[in-house]
Amino acid sequence: MKNYNFNFKKYNKYLSEIEKNSQKKLLVSDGGKVCWRSWGKGKPLVLLHGGYGSWRHWIKQAIPFSKNFNVLIPDMPGFGESDDLTLPHTPEKIASNLADTLSTIISANDNPLVCGFSFGGLIAGHLSYELIKRKLSPKKLILVGPGGLGAKRGEMRTMIPRHSKMTEQEVYSAHKTNLEILMFHNPLKVDDIAVHIQKQNTDDHRIKSRPISATNTLAQILKKQEVPLYLIWGEKDASVGVYLEDRMTILRSINPEVRFHVEFNLGHWIMYENETLFNKILNNIIQD
Repeated sequence: MKNYNFNFKKYNKYLSEIEKNSQKKLLVSDGGKVCWRSWGKGKPLVLLHGGYGSWRHWIKQAIPFSKNFNVLIPDMPGFGESDDLTLPHTPEKIASNLADTLSTIISANDNPLVCGFSFGGLIAGHLSYELIKRKLSPKKLILVGPGGLGAKRGEMRTMIPRHSKMTEQEVYSAHKTNLEILMFHNPLKVDDIAVHIQKQNTDDHRIKSRPISATNTLAQILKKQEVPLYLIWGEKDASVGVYLEDRMTILRSINPEVRFHVEFNLGHWIMYENETLFNKILNNIIQD
């Protein structure tokens, strides 16, 4: 494995520039503290990160959408700067913890927009249900490449494990390769910032999200609610592979009014790989 030369101080500064424009709150519930960051004012737009993730998954959306919305991005329980939950880790427990804390910063008539990516899409479905129970019904539920539908996972190359005997450069190189395998379609889009975010996110995560994503928990919770439902995928999402139509069939059986958007030649982390296009797609869905 070749060493990957990387100036992490430069990219910490970049992330800090975006974060300094946010308000950061550690909100407490029975399950522990949840770290929420917010940008802007207006209608709440809740963005949930993926597995092995943090608020940084939405680094290219926080500022642009803050011009018209109150962008609210947590580190979900067990990730980033939020507390761990008691075992076992379940989507119901994570969503309840998020709903408890979110309900302290939005009002009953806000009808937030809820959007989740990957594992966060699965949790977004559960969060939507929890908010409905609390009379805080979302206006729309937008899922970006979500897990939890009970469909087969796409086949892909084996990712490189990191271990304690690796040099820091080798660890960064492994993260770069893994992003190329799972998160991006175009390897040229895997820039140093993305690699640095991946390194920070994986260092900070404590929940094994993949076993939960492999279940049909999202499909089951969607059956319990009626909310305008939108799905976004990159056409080349490696986690989906050739099984996109299977996912669509499952979702149509649950909600015949579901709306799909599949974007040509983009991978799993679509909102980073082409943020200009993704932001336009998300804004169009919000305005629909």
